[in-house]
Amino acid sequence: MIKQDTIGIHGNAKMSAYIGHDGLMEFNIFEEFQNSDSLQRDVIVLACFSKLFFEPPLENSNTNKLVWTTGLMAPEAYTFHDALNSYLNGDSTEQVRTKAAEAYHQYQKCGIKGARRLLVSN
Repeated sequence: MIKQDTIGIHGNAKMSAYIGHDGLMEFNIFEEFQNSDSLQRDVIVLACFSKLFFEPPLENSNTNKLVWTTGLMAPEAYTFHDALNSYLNGDSTEQVRTKAAEAYHQYQKCGIKGARRLLVSN
């Protein structure tokens, strides 16, 4: 516990994130990931083409995809930082996505429309 809050571990987290190289672009996984406790988890996946490559393995996982990507990207901490802060403030999925896109645009200078096309939800 931290200040009366319980931190979920061993599959008990409310949100999971992956930020980095999309290794699924290079190999296939054939396992199915099913949610055995039926609780919905929130997910952020910041990697190149993460929606395309992570969608099949996450199909039956009962996850709420807060932010994932439709193209090549630089998976850097500022995008995750702003998305996570928004999430921890209790913002909606769309607000979390917007904060991620605004941060990505700020540092990558790709235009807010481009950032919003790149960083999508569900």
